[in-house]
Amino acid sequence: MILLRIMRTFAIFLFCSIMLLSGCGIFTAKPVETEIPAVSLDPLEKLHADIDAVLQEALFTTASIGIKVVAVETGEVIYERNAHKLQHPASTTKLFTAATALAKLGADYQFETTLYVDTDADTQVIGNLYLKGRADPVLQPSDILKLADTLLETGVESIQGDIIVDETYLDTVREGPGWMWDDRPLRIGALSIRQIEPDPGTRSRALPCGYLLKIELEQKGIEVVGDVVLGTVPPDAHSVAKHLSPPLADILKLMNKPSDNWIAELLFKTIGAEVVGEPGTWRKGREAVTNFLNEIMGEPPPHRFVDGSGLSRYNLLNAELLTKLLVYMHHNFELMPEYLASLPIAGVDGTLRNRMQGVSAEKVLRAKTGTLSGVSALAGYTVTADGEVFAFGILISHYVGPATPARDIQDKIGNYLTQFSRLVSPGTVSNSTYDADKKLIKP
Repeated sequence: MILLRIMRTFAIFLFCSIMLLSGCGIFTAKPVETEIPAVSLDPLEKLHADIDAVLQEALFTTASIGIKVVAVETGEVIYERNAHKLQHPASTTKLFTAATALAKLGADYQFETTLYVDTDADTQVIGNLYLKGRADPVLQPSDILKLADTLLETGVESIQGDIIVDETYLDTVREGPGWMWDDRPLRIGALSIRQIEPDPGTRSRALPCGYLLKIELEQKGIEVVGDVVLGTVPPDAHSVAKHLSPPLADILKLMNKPSDNWIAELLFKTIGAEVVGEPGTWRKGREAVTNFLNEIMGEPPPHRFVDGSGLSRYNLLNAELLTKLLVYMHHNFELMPEYLASLPIAGVDGTLRNRMQGVSAEKVLRAKTGTLSGVSALAGYTVTADGEVFAFGILISHYVGPATPARDIQDKIGNYLTQFSRLVSPGTVSNSTYDADKKLIKP
């Protein structure tokens, strides 16, 4: 009995001692170490998340967006949101004008401005002199002066009749459908020099071009008895001097890089004249562009074009149509080089000169911008970190205030596309980026 009490007392003492030592931290149970699994994030999922985050910005509380991104080689849809929703395209309309012009006129197409005389004219004394324009969008005063020099070389000494200016290659509607009042000063015609103000009465620039020719001829010693009048070159007249514009491929650069509306509208009507028939009109230009889209797409997405520059708010299209056109043009080897070369380069030239500087998209992304009040658009191509070509269209509209917030959003998305790589190991470097030389940069 005594032994039993001693053993019980010892057990109680031992238990209390262990509890005391444990409280002092001498015997502390080692926690079980568990490995934290790496977060697996697919690169495409991350791209979606990045773009989705951008589209949560305050601008879209009221503004709307349509966006689509397509891998050019495979046709894979990389990203889309509201891709079928119609928007105002603004100057991305010029992408369709340029594509149709290259396809239907050819990269080597040149605009003509020509001097004619009557068939019965002799070498020194002629009756009427005819100046006919065929919608040269880059015609300069110096080009008219050179025509006068060429005429002088033929031996002409006197013009007994009038200088007749012919602008019948296009119609005489000077303002495009749906243009705002402050866009009307374009006042284009088949014989136009933009630096020369139109005639106050006829609103035609053809008459001032004729007077420029008349003054130059008189200064060179050629007598001009008559006046400058509007008219038509007779069918049997023959050419004595001709000015040719630079090739269309060069003119497209002058149109797309600075987004030149004057060039776009003269080109749009020229397409109508050449494809549908003279005189060129906005309706015929629209018909030619629509027929071209039907040829290359079968059944293009819903759209409406009324002009060639995007000035009109009657123009409507969606991101789906933009990417379809861009993919087609990239696959068309005959048209693609000149088409791509006409687009502004991020951080380098044109309307993208001051955008996306110092990021991956600089010197890589090429796209056409578009801006109207409350409308901002960007559509074109970029090359990813893996060398994939993406075609994209981003249309933002119905916002109030400057275009800067919308452009910043487009630039972020363009940069995400340029940084994108399918080769990034899931869960390891998902927050890394790539520079323009495709080198991995640690975050």
